[in-house]
Amino acid sequence: MATIDSSKAWTDDLVPVAQFLLLKEAQEHALVVLAMNLDCLITIDESGYLIHADEAFSVAIHEEFRLYEAEQGTAPQPAHVPIFGSGVEWALVWVVTLLFCFTQQLQDPGIVDRYVNSSVGVIGEGQIYRSFTALFLHGDLNHLMGNAVFGLIFGILVANSFRAHLGWGLIFLSGFLGNLLNAWIFFPDPFQSLGASTAVFGALGLLVGSGLSLAWDERSYRKGLRAFAPLLAGVMIFTMNGIGEPGVDTLAHLNGMLFGILLGFPVAQVLAGKAV
Repeated sequence: MATIDSSKAWTDDLVPVAQFLLLKEAQEHALVVLAMNLDCLITIDESGYLIHADEAFSVAIHEEFRLYEAEQGTAPQPAHVPIFGSGVEWALVWVVTLLFCFTQQLQDPGIVDRYVNSSVGVIGEGQIYRSFTALFLHGDLNHLMGNAVFGLIFGILVANSFRAHLGWGLIFLSGFLGNLLNAWIFFPDPFQSLGASTAVFGALGLLVGSGLSLAWDERSYRKGLRAFAPLLAGVMIFTMNGIGEPGVDTLAHLNGMLFGILLGFPVAQVLAGKAV
């Protein structure tokens, strides 16, 4: 296929069958003609770009052009993935809140007994608030700093997927529900737990849910598998903290992640549906 000036070249075997203002459009349609195993030529004149082909096939060529243009107009578009602000301000407020609560713990050790997640307190005595307040309490400074670092990273990623205020709300809700389920599982045996890690794993679950939502929209098996990539981070955290080690509430982590996935998928679906 060549582009030539019509004032310099012409062929009696081919006649103009279509005209285009842009060279790119002419070239794309010329490829359609070539795909029909027909010869064609693009020429230039003052009105634009002309495609020349065998006159005997002009009707068939126009029909192929029509089908090609219809296909281009209805071609599936990539799914729109809404990306929101990072929500760094919310993340910093969360870290400052954790530090403030830890200083209060140091000044009044009784705070832990009053606000820790407790199977007896939550289920037996109806003190459901404990499943939320425990997310802001920590056993020591290392425990606090580990959760703060991972929480910052995953919290910002969640904010990008769900908006800052909604994302952090979902993180806290995942952590709260994870702790609540944990208390219910252990009741009536006395059991206590504290720390933001349930919410951190809730954030991981939210990222998985968001990825599954995208995979579902595009009906992509591979993207569905990639949606579970955040779980690798969860495995890394488990490895650092130890699985089943004394003082590590592995079940609460898994519960938080479970609720993150259960909340993340439908919310991501709603956001994708409302995205413009």
